[in-house]
Amino acid sequence: MKRITDLFLYSSFFISLCGLGLVLETCLLTLQPLNWPVAFLIFFATLFLYNLDNLLPYKTGQQMVLSERKKWLLGHRKFLLAVVIFSGIAALGLFLYLFPKIPLGFILPVFLVSILYSLPVIPYRGKRIPLRDVPFLKVFLVALVWSALTVALPLLVSGESLGSEYNLLLLLRRFLFIFALTLLFDIRDSRKDRLAGTITFPGRFGSVFTKVLSGMALLGFIVLVFISETGSVLPALALSAVAAGLVVYNAEEDRPDYYFAVLADGMMLLQFLVVWGFSC
Repeated sequence: MKRITDLFLYSSFFISLCGLGLVLETCLLTLQPLNWPVAFLIFFATLFLYNLDNLLPYKTGQQMVLSERKKWLLGHRKFLLAVVIFSGIAALGLFLYLFPKIPLGFILPVFLVSILYSLPVIPYRGKRIPLRDVPFLKVFLVALVWSALTVALPLLVSGESLGSEYNLLLLLRRFLFIFALTLLFDIRDSRKDRLAGTITFPGRFGSVFTKVLSGMALLGFIVLVFISETGSVLPALALSAVAAGLVVYNAEEDRPDYYFAVLADGMMLLQFLVVWGFSC
């Protein structure tokens, strides 16, 4: 059972499933038909990008702190390569199918950020680093890309305007929720980031400050929910924020990998499930 769980979590199948869930949640909240092609595009694109990131020589050369997750990744590189190839082909096929409905002005910046996120091409202090290692930038980039792909993309494909008040608030809500969760992974990686010289919120200001910042983002999320929602969806979203707040409160650097892989990432899937459950 542990082998199956490790594979499901560490090869990014679970977080890819979370991305799929967030796309479907967007469809539910905006009263659109469930857009399965977009949902599976996000699933396979997440599977491709996350595993490609884990295979990069830049990342494997940074293993100064070998957690259980890092050891698993290093020991299953051939399997991860097969996942990258399969998910890349699937994502490309779905992208070509949806291409006529996706504005180039939207997808090109997202694609560029996703690629530069992991590739060491940005000049910084006499060396080249990826966007993720630019001081304090990683959490904002992750929240921005996830918000764009799980809110803006399904709306654009459906022909909906991003300029409506509700859709803009939904985009901002999703950004704040993902931002709050992403900060937890900086707490998890604090020691590795210190050794690598990467400047993050917990590395510079400490984990308590980082958890307060995460909590403020969740509070902002709840405020926007009360502004923009009514009916049964409102308590569902508020409940997901409270659950995420408990995960934030109990997050520590020395928590097991499962804590972050299941609980932190799982808050995205939980939000979809409660919204779906309360909408039925």
